[in-house]
Amino acid sequence: MKKPVLIILLLLIFIISGISFLLVKSSRDVISAFGEMDNKLSKSSVFVEKENDSLLNAIKDENLLVKANQVDSLITNFKEYLESIKQEMLGGKGPKNYELMDQQNNMFFTERGLSEKGKEFITKTDQIREELLELVETPELETKISNILSTGEVHDRDGRRRKWLEFNFKDFPLIASITRLTQMQSGVIILESDIYKNYIIGQE
Repeated sequence: MKKPVLIILLLLIFIISGISFLLVKSSRDVISAFGEMDNKLSKSSVFVEKENDSLLNAIKDENLLVKANQVDSLITNFKEYLESIKQEMLGGKGPKNYELMDQQNNMFFTERGLSEKGKEFITKTDQIREELLELVETPELETKISNILSTGEVHDRDGRRRKWLEFNFKDFPLIASITRLTQMQSGVIILESDIYKNYIIGQE
């Protein structure tokens, strides 16, 4: 082999190795970023949950308190359901061992479409959305509930219409799916806070 050709081959190997290293490092950085986001969401949710307990205790109107307790029950059950999905996805992996969560998790999908778990997940999300909508009266809260718990079609960055579950979960790394579920938990906790505050205003 001529020397110039050998040099070119060695350079190509070096470049390819460098690119591979950067891709792996980039992938690890992305995984860690999702992990940090998940951790921050979880910590902020703990603070809001404590505040929600105080807000619930501040509701004295009997009719509003009945509604507030219904909200509390609905959101508690949904948070626990989301947590059970997260644990099933993790399958025994440490919840803080983010670098082991780079593989895809398609628990909600099969080769033919949605899995039974995927259909259940959409049904549960639709159900809590409709039940919460029955417990509020202001357009602002109705809009927030509809947005945070929407399962309707979405548009991707190219403007194409995508099914909600596929857009948020299909072919993503496990940590991304875990973080999305944590985000949903955080979202309903904030909704709970907004609903209680509205009830408190209503009883004054």
